[in-house]
Amino acid sequence: MAVTSLTHLRNDRPHVDVATLGASGARVSRVVLGVSGWAGSVDAERGAEVVDTYRDAGGFTLEVGDADGGVAEELLGEIVGGSHVRDEVFLIGRSGRGSHSVPVPGSSGDTSRRALMAGLDASLARLGTEHLDLWLVDGFDGVTPSAEVAETMEWALTSGRATYVGVGDVPAWRAVDLSHELATRRIRLAAHATEYSLLERSADTDVVDAARTRGHGVLGGSALAGGALTGKYRHGTPADSRRAAGVVPLQPRHFGASARSVVESLATAAEGLGVHPSELALAWQLRQEGLDALMVGARTPAQMRVLLRAGQLVVPDEILAVLDEVSRTR
Repeated sequence: MAVTSLTHLRNDRPHVDVATLGASGARVSRVVLGVSGWAGSVDAERGAEVVDTYRDAGGFTLEVGDADGGVAEELLGEIVGGSHVRDEVFLIGRSGRGSHSVPVPGSSGDTSRRALMAGLDASLARLGTEHLDLWLVDGFDGVTPSAEVAETMEWALTSGRATYVGVGDVPAWRAVDLSHELATRRIRLAAHATEYSLLERSADTDVVDAARTRGHGVLGGSALAGGALTGKYRHGTPADSRRAAGVVPLQPRHFGASARSVVESLATAAEGLGVHPSELALAWQLRQEGLDALMVGARTPAQMRVLLRAGQLVVPDEILAVLDEVSRTR
């Protein structure tokens, strides 16, 4: 039955739930605010407004990477570093693709001990903090053995630079291998961050199963598939969009012919429910048992409020089932 208003919201005030990452004790917000996309498009004043909007709803987990040379880290450092706010947030940082990396041709970064140690210290300086609550080692360079990465993670923990460690954007086998290496040091791999959305569900077949087996949590990233799941690209590329500006690269799996049926199904269902496609896409993701939390980006308070409402949206099971089917069979 079509619903023409937000009657499926549990309440009028969005509230971010809390999740525990796998079998660790790390407690994070189920909706994580990622700020890596802020470089060049958000200043400190606007960023602070977005963070305040997020925190007003109970959100406390912020995620940032160093792949842009540290621009987003410096911006976030202006907002939370060295202030009372830092003590009230769970800060996730990522290393492996920053300026200290010397990638092997064809690889996705540099996870050598040298690059990771230098990258982490540089990130902490830019963020204005002495530690990360969760440090993610990003990518796999195809060269550095898991034992060396595990030793570097142990250094980060024992030196107080990180409280928990995890990995990002690596194959499931790499996460499992690192998990075993860390276990020999009495350390638990807390999380595996991976792309996950209605347009990218490859994690269902390996990452999620590996996480269940080894006891680490799963953080879903690129939740809106580069903006494809917002519905704004259904009839072309808006001139003021990040894709038109070249900030968001064209990914065939997000914008190709096979993705259109998913986006159209999402948009149709969202219209029937009287909600934004972004809300429905995230609400579907929050119902996936294999995910502990989702990482989403917002550049304005208004965007943040839309994304936050997803956690309060109660979607009929038949709509969730349809979205599950069209996304699984594309």
